[in-house]
Amino acid sequence: MPELTWIKKINRLLMITMVVALSGCDSILARDVYLPPVMPEDVIPPPKIRGTIYQPGFEVLLYEDRIARRVGDVLTIRLEEATQGEYRARTKTDKKAKLKYPIPILFGKPVPALQVDTNTEQNFDSTGNSDQSNKLRGTISVTVVRMLPNSNMVIQGESWVTINQGQEFIQLTGIVRPEDIGPNNVVSSQRVAAAQIKYGARGQAGYATRGGLMTKIFNRFAPY
Repeated sequence: MPELTWIKKINRLLMITMVVALSGCDSILARDVYLPPVMPEDVIPPPKIRGTIYQPGFEVLLYEDRIARRVGDVLTIRLEEATQGEYRARTKTDKKAKLKYPIPILFGKPVPALQVDTNTEQNFDSTGNSDQSNKLRGTISVTVVRMLPNSNMVIQGESWVTINQGQEFIQLTGIVRPEDIGPNNVVSSQRVAAAQIKYGARGQAGYATRGGLMTKIFNRFAPY
């Protein structure tokens, strides 16, 4: 009976360990970062001086493009990400060795029967190929969260789409220069500095890409 009790405790400990390990795998696609939109700041106009009409920060731009230039403004990012990687490797080695011992002498007489000759040969040929390509197309609207001293803008935003029993999301953060923004208030993702783009899925779509319980266990503890 004591042995059965120890076996039950060990099995329980193993189950807890696997649950903790698998929870770490599930957190990869979880919504661990929330990027809320930033609202414009409420600026109180300064008191008028000597009856002036113009107030800095409250001017109306009649002849300029309506592009993002202040905290809280909306900017559209055109996703144009494409990566491609290719790797080729080949290793080939040949090794030969020949060893011949002299005829041993026993009791003062040579014994040819005890002479030893060895020949060894080793060949190794290995080839490895790896190709990878990724594409991300679409648009996402973000907000300006901070204006830098050099007029560059720190942006962030996210988009969630719920379809049936699954969710797909895109999150984006980075820095944009005002001169890279087009007249229609759109900038390419290739012009976003320090860009961090995260695309993933939750629900049935996310579960399908992660596999079942046994797949997670083998991928976690024996990936190769």
